[in-house]
Amino acid sequence: MARSTAASSYWGSGWREGGSSVRVPFLLAAVLALGESPGQAAASRQPDQEPPQEVEVVGEADFRWRLRTLDGSPTTLEAFQGRVLFINMWATWCGPCVQELASIQALVESMKDSGVVFLLVSPEDPEPVLRFLRVHGYDLPVYLEVQEMPPAFGLRALPTTFVVDRQGRIVLRHRGAADWDQDAVRTFLLALAQG
Repeated sequence: MARSTAASSYWGSGWREGGSSVRVPFLLAAVLALGESPGQAAASRQPDQEPPQEVEVVGEADFRWRLRTLDGSPTTLEAFQGRVLFINMWATWCGPCVQELASIQALVESMKDSGVVFLLVSPEDPEPVLRFLRVHGYDLPVYLEVQEMPPAFGLRALPTTFVVDRQGRIVLRHRGAADWDQDAVRTFLLALAQG
């Protein structure tokens, strides 16, 4: 699987061509694994510990997944094919989901012109979701499921966040809440978008 020069210079020798995993920046892996800021993550790692650097490529995204906007307009994941996707599965009744929303809002705002598509997908009816967004003042790209997330994604619990690259490969799956408003996350997403 070929990469562009921009992605090659970012990923360096960590990308395994044709393999089942891609190298993720150490700080991103540490931030997501520990739920800490990059500085805290680096400080908490013992010098002799090997940093987590690779995540499994889950597989190919199923772009037939049917969604709808909050106003009821139907769409599919196929409408976003060819772009980097940040997909967060969440619900208003899920405490950890609610906990990470502020950091996702900040990430979305900081990456408005990046080319990365953000989809926050809830399995709920529109009324509770609209009420929740209004009460908490969030302005997020929220979608609702028309059908359950396809098995290709490996969803087991909420929240779970997926990153899909421009070739349609799921290159990151993170289960549980995280602080997404981190430079390491932005760098990772931008490298995929520019690759």
